[in-house]
Amino acid sequence: MGKRLVARAWLVASVLLMATAVHAGDVPVDRGAYTLQAQVQGDGPVVVVFESGFGQGPGVWKDVITDLGAQCRCIAYARAGLGRSGTDGKAKTIKEHVADLSAVIDTLVPKGRVVLVGHSYGGLLATEYARRHPQRLQGLVLVDPATWGQRHDTLKADRARVLADDKALLAMLPPKMAADYRILVAQLESPDATRARIMPDVPVALLTSTRVADKPFVFEETSRGKALWKAEHAALFATFSRGTHRYVATGHNIEREQPQAVVEAIRSVAVTDRGMD
Repeated sequence: MGKRLVARAWLVASVLLMATAVHAGDVPVDRGAYTLQAQVQGDGPVVVVFESGFGQGPGVWKDVITDLGAQCRCIAYARAGLGRSGTDGKAKTIKEHVADLSAVIDTLVPKGRVVLVGHSYGGLLATEYARRHPQRLQGLVLVDPATWGQRHDTLKADRARVLADDKALLAMLPPKMAADYRILVAQLESPDATRARIMPDVPVALLTSTRVADKPFVFEETSRGKALWKAEHAALFATFSRGTHRYVATGHNIEREQPQAVVEAIRSVAVTDRGMD
């Protein structure tokens, strides 16, 4: 699994996750054993739901939501155990996180379709939601997404480096987040992770970061790792029947480094007769 999902993003996201001030747009989503906290902004005709990367809260989408303005109703939330969202104390599987995402959408958008935007690990969750609930999607935007095959492929490319990255990351993460990381790695290393997955016929906009770090923090920031990252995304895009794949000259956090690229991607998959032309 790519440590880009968590490493540098987590170091800055930990501050964002503590920014939990209540405002008028906060809406709780009941999950029985815990409550997820969603933030709703705007009342435009297009509904956009944001799924953040590993360890990140809804605040990472601030610039994107601001740029979208009154054209959209934007919904961002913190996954279980992050920010102001509650938890049952158990590390969540991909399937369980997708169930929480589904609950957010069903609760806040009981009818109609949404544009679903996912970054990094959130991109993996978004693709899984799309496979399960294509009828709820107006479009799908994947922002430097994680993929099912990346862990197997990176281990083949440089096993020693990937395992060393794991060790360094786990030493930095708090215990609960480390447990989430371990269960995610286990799923991405399973044989099931390599099986072919058929994607639905929904418009997709895929954004891939291209910057190679001068001083790589993890394998994916090296030139070899970046080449593999691009190949993973090309293979993912090939599973969709329509859409666009754009390469962006940024690091992993495209939504913060170049938010306008994400805004343009959202507009490209939104139906123009609903106010996004």
